[in-house]
Amino acid sequence: MKNALLGAASMLALSIAAPALAQSTSTVTQSNVGNLATVDQVGSLTGALSTVTQSGASNSTDVTQQDDNSGANPVNVSDVNQSGNSNAATVLQNASTFALQNNSAVDQSGNGNTADVTQLDDGQSSSVVQSSDNNSARVQQGDAVAALSDTSWGNDSTINQAGGGGHIAEVSQTERFNSSTIDQTGDADGAFVAQSGRSNASAILQTGTNDQAFVTQSGNTNGSDIVQDGENVFATVIQSGNANDSSVNQTSPGGVRPINSSVFVNQSGDNNSSDVMQRANQGYAEVLQDGTNSDATILNYGNRSVAYVHQLSGDDNSASITQRAEDSDAFIQQTGSRNLASIDQQEDSPPTENFSALVIQSGDDNESSVVQDGDNSLAVNLQTGDFNNSAISQTGSSHYAGVGQYGDNNTSFVTQSGSSNYALVQQFTNGNLSTVTQSGSGNAATVSQ
Repeated sequence: MKNALLGAASMLALSIAAPALAQSTSTVTQSNVGNLATVDQVGSLTGALSTVTQSGASNSTDVTQQDDNSGANPVNVSDVNQSGNSNAATVLQNASTFALQNNSAVDQSGNGNTADVTQLDDGQSSSVVQSSDNNSARVQQGDAVAALSDTSWGNDSTINQAGGGGHIAEVSQTERFNSSTIDQTGDADGAFVAQSGRSNASAILQTGTNDQAFVTQSGNTNGSDIVQDGENVFATVIQSGNANDSSVNQTSPGGVRPINSSVFVNQSGDNNSSDVMQRANQGYAEVLQDGTNSDATILNYGNRSVAYVHQLSGDDNSASITQRAEDSDAFIQQTGSRNLASIDQQEDSPPTENFSALVIQSGDDNESSVVQDGDNSLAVNLQTGDFNNSAISQTGSSHYAGVGQYGDNNTSFVTQSGSSNYALVQQFTNGNLSTVTQSGSGNAATVSQ
């Protein structure tokens, strides 16, 4: 009888333990020397699958997978493959609530790399590939507190680091349906992405040297795209509004002109679009968008040029700056609505330089255009009324043109060629028309309407 009871107890113990053993699967293959692998799936109630293959030497792998016994089976999947030497990989996956499958893949074929992946909540996907040496990658997706209310799941992250140098990539995605891609093949690049909103997308491609990129998206359904292919380039994108789109391109096609440029984009309004391209040395571009449904474009082809677009309030504004001249600066500020502004600083042969242009639109439905081609010229346009139109064209050198439109439905044309001309147009009332043409040198014109 005692033997029968012991047999029954053994059968009961086996029947309880068998599902857990079937649900948790771990395969570790180490074919070299000095490798260390630790896999903990004790807390995996629904099931976890971990595969660790270390064919290099002196690698370290630490995998911990847990869940709360809900959802898919297996709920956590981890695949670590280290064929290089002296690499370290740490993976923590903890699914909760109604669990969709988490998946983490780490492939380190270079030497001296570090990968740290933490995925909380469920439905998270992460891929880290490091084929060069001395790289560091860190991915955090989900939040332990937010996971309790099921608001931090469904994120996706991909990091690829190759080429020489100490690349650094860090991704933090703490809400839902965010996507991040980082590709680094240059030297000493650093990319940092923090997405705390929902349904945001970030893509960073760095193939130059000493590149840094920072992306912070705390709003929803924003998109950021950064491409860097020069020297010592720097880009920062902050999107706290919703449905904004930002594109930053800092490249030197064919390696003709290396770049030492900086870009800052801050979109706190909604449905805004920003496009910045820099192919110049020491150029700085800045875009601030606090309104809605506005677009800004900055194209910088010249050397040592700066450009600013501030769309601080209002809706449906459009601003465009094109710079080809050297040592030039341009600034557009729009606080009204439905305004259109453009600044074009051109370059002839020999190269032109030292332009300055300023456009401020605080009224509504205004249009302003500035074209500069020559040297040492300044153009200013201020539009505080509504439905005004201003066009300033400067060729030659050392001109000043100032236009102030304070009433409504005014039109002003200023054309300057030759050298050292001065024009000032002020329109205080409504429905005025002014045309100033200066083709000689040392002329002065003042118009008050």
